[in-house]
Amino acid sequence: MQKEYGVPPFEYLLRYRIEQAKLLLQTDLSVARIAEEVGFNQAAYFASCFTRAEGISPRTFRKQFHHS
Repeated sequence: MQKEYGVPPFEYLLRYRIEQAKLLLQTDLSVARIAEEVGFNQAAYFASCFTRAEGISPRTFRKQFHHS
């Protein structure tokens, strides 16, 4: 998997989950529910992973989407 995608499996899975979350953030689901839907047990951990990956929090991402 490292050779195929250039990232370790965990990193690939994390990026996939973040991409799925970005789609769900365009809905009215709560951030906690979205975290659960994409496979995170803790909303706070999801938020920190999302922020590290995207440079903005899930809530900020959602606001940008709704105001664009």
